Amino acid sequence: MALGGRRERMAALGGVILLLVIIVMTAWAHHSLSSAPPAPPRPAVHPVRTSGQSTGMHVRAWVTDAQPSISALFRATDEVAAAVSFGDIAATGAACQSADAAVANVQKHLPSPDPAVNSALQQAITNYQVGIRRCTLAVRNNDTVDLGEATVYLHQGCVDLQRAVTTLQDDVGSETRDDRVLTA
Repeated sequence: MALGGRRERMAALGGVILLLVIIVMTAWAHHSLSSAPPAPPRPAVHPVRTSGQSTGMHVRAWVTDAQPSISALFRATDEVAAAVSFGDIAATGAACQSADAAVANVQKHLPSPDPAVNSALQQAITNYQVGIRRCTLAVRNNDTVDLGEATVYLHQGCVDLQRAVTTLQDDVGSETRDDRVLTA
């Protein structure tokens, strides 16, 4: 009987260690992405004219509309990571619900004028949705291993979201780039 209890404690300890490693890596990666220098400009593309407006103008208008939702999703991801790092199951559950709402708000803004942005956003949304489902189950079952797996998907969603933001910044152009607009 004592051996079974010891195995359970060791498995739980292993899960907690895995979770801490994932959290540290997620925080490091998010910080690295947030402070990364801008990507080099893409080759010049001749804008397609639609109703007298360039694609860049369409992208700027889309960014203006979608930016609050994208920023809210970044913040929600940070809230999940913070709650997990403190081991606060109730706060983690609430943060996952907040992230779910933020994903739904970003999804409402699709499609964007740029197919590359759409692709990155779809990948981000898919990863966020898987991570949020796993997070919800992990909170319900108080399962740290599943919570660690959820953070992996949430982190990948954040990476994909940052890729979409970088593409948008390239679309809008370096002369109007303000990194705070899309990452705040």
